[in-house]
Amino acid sequence: MGLGDTPLLFKIALGCGIAGFLFHLVGLATPYWTSITIAGGTIFEVDVHTGLWRGCSGNVCGTVSNPASWLEAAQAFAILGFLAGLAAIVLAILYVFVEQLRKDIFYIVAAVGNLAAAGCIFLAVVIFGSKITNGLSWSFGLSIVGMIFHGVAGVLMGVNRFQNKPQ
Repeated sequence: MGLGDTPLLFKIALGCGIAGFLFHLVGLATPYWTSITIAGGTIFEVDVHTGLWRGCSGNVCGTVSNPASWLEAAQAFAILGFLAGLAAIVLAILYVFVEQLRKDIFYIVAAVGNLAAAGCIFLAVVIFGSKITNGLSWSFGLSIVGMIFHGVAGVLMGVNRFQNKPQ
C-alpha cells in the first residue's frame, strides 16, 4: 500500500495533521504571541512584541529570562503539542509507506497523537490567553489554527478507522 492506495479520508487527515504541525511550528517559534504599540507622546512610538521564548522592543530582541510559572506552563504544553504532532505525522507516514509497520497500533497512536497535540496546544493557548488579555497577535492565532487542524486530523483518522478498518 502506498499513498495512492490510502483512503481519501486518511489522506485528508494526514494533510490536516501536517498543516497543523506547520502552523503550530511557526506560531511556536515566532515572537508575536502579543504585540502592542507604546506611544511616547507625539515624538515616538515603540512596538513591543513577545512570544513564548523571545521578546522585542523596537529592533532590540532578547530571550525571556526568569519567566513566570504560567509562562513556563504555556511553554511546556506548547512543546508537548509540537512533539505529539510530530510523532503523529511520523507514525502516520510510516504506517502508509512501511509494510512491516502497517499495524493497528501505529494507526491508533497516530490518531491519538493528533488529538493529544490539539489538547496540549489548547492548554498552552488557554494558559497564555488567560494571563495576556490585550494585544494577542498572529503567532498566538497560528497556534490556535494548528490546534484546530490537529483536532480535525485526529477525528478524521478515527472516522476513517471505523469506516475502513486498517489491516
